Amino acid sequence: MIWFITSCVCVIITLFIPIYLYFTRNFSCWRNQNVPYKKPVFFFGNTLPLVLQKMSINAFLRDLYKSATFPCVGFFFFDRPLLLIRDPELIKRILVSEFDYFEDRSVMYNEHDKYIRTNLFMLKQPAWRNLRTKVTSVFTASKLKNMVPLVLEAGDDMVNFMKLNCLGSEMTNCRSTTFKYAIDAISSCAFGLRVNSHENSDFAEAAKGIQGVTPLRVIQMAAHFFAPLLVKIFRLKFNDPKSCRYLAKIFLDTVKQREQLKTNRPDFIELMKKLQREEPDHFDDELLASLPLQFLVAGFETSGATIAYILYELSLNTSIQDRLRAEILAVLSKHETITYDAIQEMPYLDMVIKEALRKYPTLPFLDRECTKTYTIPNTNVVIQKGIAVYISLTALQHDENYFPDPMVFNPERFSAENKSTIVPYTYMPFGEGYKNCLGNVL
Repeated sequence: MIWFITSCVCVIITLFIPIYLYFTRNFSCWRNQNVPYKKPVFFFGNTLPLVLQKMSINAFLRDLYKSATFPCVGFFFFDRPLLLIRDPELIKRILVSEFDYFEDRSVMYNEHDKYIRTNLFMLKQPAWRNLRTKVTSVFTASKLKNMVPLVLEAGDDMVNFMKLNCLGSEMTNCRSTTFKYAIDAISSCAFGLRVNSHENSDFAEAAKGIQGVTPLRVIQMAAHFFAPLLVKIFRLKFNDPKSCRYLAKIFLDTVKQREQLKTNRPDFIELMKKLQREEPDHFDDELLASLPLQFLVAGFETSGATIAYILYELSLNTSIQDRLRAEILAVLSKHETITYDAIQEMPYLDMVIKEALRKYPTLPFLDRECTKTYTIPNTNVVIQKGIAVYISLTALQHDENYFPDPMVFNPERFSAENKSTIVPYTYMPFGEGYKNCLGNVL
């Protein structure tokens, strides 16, 4: 009996040692370079609170940022060494001046997922550059200016809904209302449809379903950023396939109907059809349908949340609300209605929006993958090819060293007199550099 127990223990130890060595093989990566790092544990690295869903990735990176003063701090996603960048000058190097070392995002995608493999957010070089160049030609101020009436129609639908359903209520779900407005505006511009989600919820439900938040979906989406091996092995999908198919069919049916009826509208479909005519071999139906899905996913939740946060802050800060209302009324007395040019004459509105994006960043972090070995200037720290680096926008934009009283909603930070004092690369709601968000044009 003793012999049997001893044999079992020996077998277990023999099996465990190589497993342990494998999963801890990278744990000395940052220690050997004198980089401050969060101490990892076997198998999980630093991910245990994330796996147990006791902490969001946003909160994890924010706390990691606060734990050090060095320009960067290391951490581990399971056995994978990663680096959080804290220093604005180093951030500038990674995003702009030495971009050729960090050309790709670290996010992994399933190559069998046809609605995501042509996603600008996912694509690697050189495919990213080729598609980005073509799509950027669509996002010019003059072309987007023509879509303002479509956005105003969505606003009219929201106002009518609120007049009928909200004015007599003691409580209104502001977030739901602003999300539906964002879906309506984007569906009108990108899908060529006036859906009025306040009355017709089918399109809105499909849009929200693309990235429906469930415990399993949270794990799947996190894997695309931090555990690429899981994405490959299990062929994980970034977006919900059923919702993608439903929305892609709507888009392609609209395109087909326009061609049959020979009608046009000042929206994204017309611009995409122009690109398809110029390069029919490149812009097939799959790519054509994936682009509006990208804009819907990237835009409706971020825009809807930002508007909701602005309304929330205005309700708490009546002096800001009064000043903003006075500016809008003064401009409208001159233009009579909201136009693209009228909006350009509302600097305080711009300040309010920018402060909302600072306090409530829609994207909590930026990520890049080192595409060739890089040595951080004035240090001996080497970032090996394949290592992903992260930049916590929440931590930077809430850092009191850059933004005093960071939790106070203060649009004056972005006044003409004050905005020049903002340290470059500490405020990046749309990212920076070559891979910044196309929404920055808006």
